[in-house]
Amino acid sequence: MATIRAAGRFFVGVLVVAIICAFMPTQAVAQGPNENKIILLQSKPKAKSIVQSAGKSENPRVRMAALEAAQHAPGAAFELARNGLGDENAAVRFAALVTIGKLKLTDLSAAALDLTRDENESVRAAALFAAKRCGKDVDLSPLGGMLANGSSGARANAAMLIGQLGDKQAINMLRDMAAKPMPRVSPAKRSSVRLQYAEAMIRLDPDDDEVLGAIRASVYSNLDDVRVLAIQILGEVGDRSVQGGLAHIIKRDNPIQVKLAAAQSLVRMGDQQKGTVLISGSRYDEAQLRKDLRDFVQSSGVGGAEAEEIRDILANDERRALIASEVRAQAAVGLGYVDSKAAAQRLSALLNDPAPIVRVAAAGAILRASR
Repeated sequence: MATIRAAGRFFVGVLVVAIICAFMPTQAVAQGPNENKIILLQSKPKAKSIVQSAGKSENPRVRMAALEAAQHAPGAAFELARNGLGDENAAVRFAALVTIGKLKLTDLSAAALDLTRDENESVRAAALFAAKRCGKDVDLSPLGGMLANGSSGARANAAMLIGQLGDKQAINMLRDMAAKPMPRVSPAKRSSVRLQYAEAMIRLDPDDDEVLGAIRASVYSNLDDVRVLAIQILGEVGDRSVQGGLAHIIKRDNPIQVKLAAAQSLVRMGDQQKGTVLISGSRYDEAQLRKDLRDFVQSSGVGGAEAEEIRDILANDERRALIASEVRAQAAVGLGYVDSKAAAQRLSALLNDPAPIVRVAAAGAILRASR
């Protein structure tokens, strides 16, 4: 098993939590004529309020999630993005700039351009992205420089932003950079960066079979965060050739975040019954986490640093609560793609979850699904 940890991209809807458990579907998803839409619309005002409040959270992770959720509520996005530009946390500034670029909040373009001089290179990359998307005449060559010489995080973020910009002429540059040696980058980070290069390339050319093949292979990586990202990408592009493999992942003893990613992608490909996996995941709690960790230790005989990490989690209330809440948040994001009354009811209930990150994830899913 991969080391128990919180992992994920610099700007993502949910962090990836690597834990092992037996996680199977429970009840069938009941369909109702338009009932789910009614539930979502009724929940929308509360969801919007949660997102607006989360933008003022003391937790930067929650502020980031609020900015991503606000992308589905443009009326709330402007103030959150404006405040985010001056945030002390670089990841929040990055999220604010991505939001400005995606929504083309042109009234904030001048402020975004100012951050091209930010001390953080990923923030500088996002500032270029935001300014360009808002119609500013900017030199994007620094993005190419980050692909070649930036930190692993900056390389991954630059690739993501280039993919979002939609310039197909960038494919060859991305391909060349993906093949370039990264001697000072760890093998794990190298795999993540190259997968994010592949994600950018497939955004620019969804029919590139060579790149699709590389992404499909990453589904079976020994790194859980790489597996999750690969599965999510395949769900976004609707690669139905992997449906059987994703269904098999759910049935086997895989980490829960991998199963949730597989369920979300299958739902996006039309297999709505896999919404049951996401509903179950949205109820994941500390008791289930303790059980899963103890079962894993007993069945695997794990030792060394990994065993020490598990013992620390079992002894640390705060870490257990965080891990369990991140699992529920990931499930909440996926539930936004499930077209059922049961999923809508569960998302509405998650607006009252004790963990702010779960409430924001559910709110974002409701805002997106009710548009």
